[in-house]
Amino acid sequence: MADLGSDTFEQDFTLQLMESEEGTLAAIEDALERMDEGTYGDCDSCGAKIPKARLEALPFVSMCVKCAEKEQRK
Repeated sequence: MADLGSDTFEQDFTLQLMESEEGTLAAIEDALERMDEGTYGDCDSCGAKIPKARLEALPFVSMCVKCAEKEQRK
């Protein structure tokens, strides 16, 4: 039984990592498209400039901190 539980946990963990990686890759692709369009660094929600420090930490974000926090609360 313990081995079965461990196997299930490992499978779930691996699937979660894969989903997270897919989401990150999609965000990176979106950021590259925004660069091509000339809208990189603009918040998708409110249109304000995303602070440079935020973009340096997470270069693929599409929202400023305020809008991202609002989105997470939903």
